[in-house]
Amino acid sequence: MASLTVMHCHLRSEMLGMDTDVNILMPSEPETDIPVLYLLHGMHGDYTSWLNGSAIGKYARMRKIAVVMPSAANSFYCNMKYGYRYYDYMMKELPAFLRKTFPTLTTKREKTFIAGLSMGGYGAVKLALQEPERFAACASLSGCLDLAMRMATKGVKWHDVAVCNWGENYKETFPNSENDLFFLLDHFPADAPKPRIYFTCGTEDGLYDENLSFREKISGSDFTYHYDEGPGVHNWEFWDGWILPAIDWMIRPE
Repeated sequence: MASLTVMHCHLRSEMLGMDTDVNILMPSEPETDIPVLYLLHGMHGDYTSWLNGSAIGKYARMRKIAVVMPSAANSFYCNMKYGYRYYDYMMKELPAFLRKTFPTLTTKREKTFIAGLSMGGYGAVKLALQEPERFAACASLSGCLDLAMRMATKGVKWHDVAVCNWGENYKETFPNSENDLFFLLDHFPADAPKPRIYFTCGTEDGLYDENLSFREKISGSDFTYHYDEGPGVHNWEFWDGWILPAIDWMIRPE
């Protein structure tokens, strides 16, 4: 099996206006044009979450892919209303840093992917829909995929986080906005390449209904997608068990 290098990068972000961290897994093979997976953490997580909670290093070695794991606080990977520009950092500054620092990483769309768990699952789908020229496929594990429904019917336990991200009137302003995945599906540019979408959720997970709602929504579209489910709750046992099937689905030839 190919060897793997784990690199911790501590960098100054001008877009965030502060220092931040990213972990990168780099396989020894191939030596150029290495496929890249951006792997996103959930709420209360950071750049160490996937390394500590899963066997992602083993899976990266097996599939000979690089894995980029940034920190994004509880931002839901957006430019926060009251906070930091995490969307701009993720989609502009971080890729530029990677191109400059690791020239062996691919710059090709067909070899660039994004995935995440919970908040990161939402973030992966959101970023792929907003940056379709960048990502060939995305994957969500136990993702918060219908936040508008959650806000309307169940509320959110993390009210302060929602206010920081989307403003005081988030229940009114979030639906039908660029942060609403359903809105992004409905208003996806006709001339843009469509990212393939994989999503999965445990049947005992509190976000299960949101994933079923997203499945119903996307089934009426012309996006290529795959949905999996199985026994499980919102924990690392489930995410570690499903991240390799998600990777395999994303990296397969279209």
